[in-house]
Amino acid sequence: MASNLTASEKDAFVIEGKLALPYQYLCGRTGSQFIIALRDQKKILGVRCEQCKKVFVPPRSACEQHIGARCNEWVELPGTGTVTGFTVVRYEEPYQPCKPPYVLALIKLDGADNALTHLVSGVAPRDMRVGLKVKAVFAKETTSTIRDIDHFAIDSQQPEYQLGTSYDELEIGMSASFTKTVSETDVYLFAGISGDFNPLHMNHEFAKNTPFGARIAHGALPYCLIAPVLGMKLPGLGTMALEMNVRFKAPTYFGDTITAKATVCEKLPDKRWVRMACEWTNQKGTVVAHGSILVAPPPKQL
Repeated sequence: MASNLTASEKDAFVIEGKLALPYQYLCGRTGSQFIIALRDQKKILGVRCEQCKKVFVPPRSACEQHIGARCNEWVELPGTGTVTGFTVVRYEEPYQPCKPPYVLALIKLDGADNALTHLVSGVAPRDMRVGLKVKAVFAKETTSTIRDIDHFAIDSQQPEYQLGTSYDELEIGMSASFTKTVSETDVYLFAGISGDFNPLHMNHEFAKNTPFGARIAHGALPYCLIAPVLGMKLPGLGTMALEMNVRFKAPTYFGDTITAKATVCEKLPDKRWVRMACEWTNQKGTVVAHGSILVAPPPKQL
């Protein structure tokens, strides 16, 4: 019998061929309603969690934060949104939706609380940036998939830059933060920018014999993470930093995730300046540094 044959026996043989194994994937009741609306009505639907009221697109039957809470309230969303992140794909693979290079972006639709991943066309990769307004372009021929949205195009009506929060609008206790994981690449790039090639940051053999026991980031590297807080969040665009005092409390190691937070703690009416308390903490909650910064907020938007 064939089960007793071995490769060494003369009557063993191999028949080469191909075996077709077609797969069919079902997107379920919730996903089907989403796809049908795209296909038949050219509408983008999301669902709202009954507990936290967040709107998710693509829709899901359960909230990611509230286990057991239903998401059964359907919401029609506009085809417009904002790019919150992106990557440029440059290497060709057989499964790709189009020929590289192309932009794959995270798009937060207006009215949604999460991001949808899709193609963005009509913009050169070098001109792509977070914050661009985009709008959905539906496919001419349906595929009954998410590709019934063929791509997102750049909205020609891009909003002008808005200045941040003015002195009169700022209140004591208002705060904002920014979080970043400090990588080895960040440290090497910072060394090149600053010219500080101290072996404590660059040489593992040297660093392991120091009190820190390993390489650490430059002290000024996590300190710089307050810049996107002040310049882009609070007070925001148009802010000028005037004075800063920082005391370092703990080292930042490679791979640490640092959160920089700034809180309005004093308003100086004579100069219309604002003092903000600053604190940097790592993923363990350890305070890496603290201090304060004096800023001139942007003028009130006319």
